[in-house]
Amino acid sequence: MAAFLALISGLMWGTGDFFGGFVSKKVRPVKVLILSYPIGLFFLVIMAFMLPGNITSDSIIYGSIAGVIGILAIGSLYIALAIGPMGVMSPVSAATSTVIPIIIGIFIGENINSIGWLGIFLAIIAVIMVSFERREGGAKLSVSLKGLVIAISSGMFIGMFLSIVGLSSSESGIWTLVFARIVSTLIAFSYFFITKDEDFKSTYKSNLIALILISGVLDATANALFVI
Repeated sequence: MAAFLALISGLMWGTGDFFGGFVSKKVRPVKVLILSYPIGLFFLVIMAFMLPGNITSDSIIYGSIAGVIGILAIGSLYIALAIGPMGVMSPVSAATSTVIPIIIGIFIGENINSIGWLGIFLAIIAVIMVSFERREGGAKLSVSLKGLVIAISSGMFIGMFLSIVGLSSSESGIWTLVFARIVSTLIAFSYFFITKDEDFKSTYKSNLIALILISGVLDATANALFVI
């Protein structure tokens, strides 16, 4: 069951990140986050009350730390996806995000069997292969070094976020995610209003808003399934 939930979680993350990255090509990534994060927070709060778990000191402490790292993770991911190509940046970030949890898992005594190591090896090979993706007509995709660096950084931040959330007490349920999302939302809004150089409503279109909201719901649900 755990593996199945992890698979569904990954599919939701991938879909949500695609929508968020797509919109980030048209508006500033921070303008995506200040809409997607509050809607995600709304759904997380509802799920937190529905699922077993209590507000604990762990959920507040780990959630606050994860919130700071989480906004850096998704913010840098959207920047990398906006630079593109998305077909390269997304898998690079995804594969990199596995490094930190693996290291921490081994450090706290978890064992990875031969099938697990094979999966890790194949993920690395997949990233190398996808970097050779070509456009229609055979022309090689132009991959930005800046984009790759940001995608790798995003993956590291995502791995740190997942690891910190995973270290929180199981008694917390998904309240750790709630506090993480609260902190991330506050940071996103603070950054937007500090660096504000355009009207809040400018550049938003109804179809883009819909994709942003779907992205927020999928991301929040994926996080909840990951914790479960």
